[in-house]
Amino acid sequence: MFGQILWWMEIATEAFILVRSIDARVYRKYLAFYIYLTVVFLIDLLRLCVLTLRPSVYTPFYWYTEFLHAGFGYAVILEIYKHALNKSPGAARIARTFLWGVLAAVILKVTWNAVSGPVWSPGTTWAALERDLRTVQAILLAGIIALLAYYVVATGRNLKGIIFGYSAYIYACVVSLAFGSLPGYGLRPGWRLVQPIAYLAALLIWSYTLWSYSPNPATETESKIERDYKLIAEKTRRALARASSFLKLGGEL
Repeated sequence: MFGQILWWMEIATEAFILVRSIDARVYRKYLAFYIYLTVVFLIDLLRLCVLTLRPSVYTPFYWYTEFLHAGFGYAVILEIYKHALNKSPGAARIARTFLWGVLAAVILKVTWNAVSGPVWSPGTTWAALERDLRTVQAILLAGIIALLAYYVVATGRNLKGIIFGYSAYIYACVVSLAFGSLPGYGLRPGWRLVQPIAYLAALLIWSYTLWSYSPNPATETESKIERDYKLIAEKTRRALARASSFLKLGGEL
């Protein structure tokens, strides 16, 4: 019963945030994040319909849609890195390439494990993909938080809310998936409420921090991240140039 109440509260809060984003004209400022929230809102409505009309197929339907939930959640990571590094175009370009590469690697890993296994189980495959995506997202969130803290990067209320709300939910998912797979934990009814409670907490954080548009504070000087990126890029180019010259000399000898 409590789980149903949480579910309805999540749907109502999602609808509230989406309606408010249109009214406050915040939707386009964080497009990937709001697309993710829209997809989750529609998934919740579909799950509710399936549970009501066809409860026998709810479990497989849940795992299929949970893959979409986790997949579109990766767009939030891209959104966070985009806005956190908006004053550092060079570093942002490298980060974007790295993030897409990580996503491709996770998908290839799960696909390979599914194909090479003796029996393919869609539910197991989607569950593995969700677990790996959530774990990768947790690591990437820790990375961007550490980067912002190390360089003391000023961020607006919107970005702070997205980061901390999504971090709370993702870390709860990782803990839940890790302990939920252990013998005895998965059968405890209270353990299944960890993710819904964390997600509702994230929604409440977003309801407050995304009430109106609050961009990152403007800076007149070049960011420290971009300066360090240019320094590393220059050292890398010099090292590669020396290596190329050394190989050419070796070839001539």
